Amino acid sequence: MERRERGLDFRGFGGNARHVVLVLSVVLAAALAVVVGRQMSTEAMAVVIGVVCGIAASIPTSLCLLVVLTRRDRQQVAGTRRQARQGNSPPVVVIQGSGETQGRSPGPQAGYWPAVQPGPTVDRQFHVVGGDSLTVDG
Repeated sequence: MERRERGLDFRGFGGNARHVVLVLSVVLAAALAVVVGRQMSTEAMAVVIGVVCGIAASIPTSLCLLVVLTRRDRQQVAGTRRQARQGNSPPVVVIQGSGETQGRSPGPQAGYWPAVQPGPTVDRQFHVVGGDSLTVDG
């Protein structure tokens, strides 16, 4: 006897079985919600509804976040691939010269703080307020 003749061939019934299981699970969930809902107090029902609404509100935000993060990851991978194709070019190093001006005017330059001009040192005098009580006599 073949499998089909014995009733063991479920290939033609597979799509319908999934639908039946799906419908039964939805009906069971609805019946369970009704039974539990009748037993709950008003405050408990408000909490459950608040949780369900909060989860429902977070779904679009999570989907948007998922789209943005996957797009950013794709751009990073594309940038890495682009750099790999271009080869490893040496880094650009800029060395700023010393304080001496070689071929430039000693005046201020655009974009830089004015250089400190060397000049005579001035002796500075300090006055300590209340310093008389800090000195040790003899």
